Amino acid sequence: MVHAKAPRSGPRSGFVLVTTTVCMIGLLTLVGLATDLGRVQVARNELQVFADEAAMAASFELDGTMVGLSNARAVAAAGPGSGVTTNHWYFGTQTVAGATVTFATSPNGPFDPNPASPLGYRFVQVQVNGTVQLYFLPILPGIPGWQNVSASGVAGQSQLDSLGDGLAPFSPDAHSDTDPNFGFSAGQLYTLRWAPPGKRGKTSGSCPGDIGYNPGSSADRGYIDVGQGNGDAGLRDAIVNNTYSLSLPLEVGTTLDEVSGQKSVTTAVNERYAQDSDLSALNFGSYHGNGRRLYTVAVNDGGSPGRVLGFALFFLQPSPCGSDNTTPCCAEYVGAAVLGSTKRGAGTAGLYTVQLVR
Repeated sequence: MVHAKAPRSGPRSGFVLVTTTVCMIGLLTLVGLATDLGRVQVARNELQVFADEAAMAASFELDGTMVGLSNARAVAAAGPGSGVTTNHWYFGTQTVAGATVTFATSPNGPFDPNPASPLGYRFVQVQVNGTVQLYFLPILPGIPGWQNVSASGVAGQSQLDSLGDGLAPFSPDAHSDTDPNFGFSAGQLYTLRWAPPGKRGKTSGSCPGDIGYNPGSSADRGYIDVGQGNGDAGLRDAIVNNTYSLSLPLEVGTTLDEVSGQKSVTTAVNERYAQDSDLSALNFGSYHGNGRRLYTVAVNDGGSPGRVLGFALFFLQPSPCGSDNTTPCCAEYVGAAVLGSTKRGAGTAGLYTVQLVR
């Protein structure tokens, strides 16, 4: 009788075992590599989000003063939303700490942590660092148990030359075409709505900063069309709500469309004023409101018709238009306007928007 031979488990089965073991080690190494590197990348992205948003938040604080620099430094170090939510990273397990904050007059630098003068510093750089623990890669020789990660964000107030919505339907006459501040002095009152022509040379017929100055057109009251047209209802809505927009934005050099007629805006301006959360501030320097007492306007060159010379921010005083339609509407000249902000911009007069630069 012939007996079948049992299969032999010699060298071949040993080779399969070794190969399987090596493959498993390689597979686990790849899984560990992907896991650790993935965690590092996620953590780096979280730091980058923090740096970008902190730089954006800090940029709104820059107003050309040392206090503004200090506030920007504090906001950038604490992170956006500080006081409301804690800024976590590393999968929500750690808070960002030790941010380095520097400032520049240009988006390309050079960046200075402590500028000697705050003037013109419109850009913020936020740099943050952290370490991520590695779980799998350290089993390989020479690989440490921690990986350093870093991120840097730069944001600032970028100047705009045009605006299509959000403008107030007023246009003050510049006193100088060449001065960066249009010949205006910060803190002085200038005219948004002129008194009728026959009263401009009389007592209380002009705002303090415009005494002795007459607008370019004898029929001009100071109203312009920012998309609302010439009707009373539209002018009121534009003053109170800024609800209109132009089909083409106003740019530097654009001819203004003046709104003619002896329209009264006293009630509308007072309504806008009353919506502010700070009605006690007597000047912009002490103001902490919600922005309803602020107007962004197009400043004109004094021609007839006027052309846009630039943009600026004005602050409404208490009872800004007096009691009737025969007195001027006065507002305090602030300077640079920053879209979405209740603070003055850090640059010269003009219109700025906070943007992430890099």
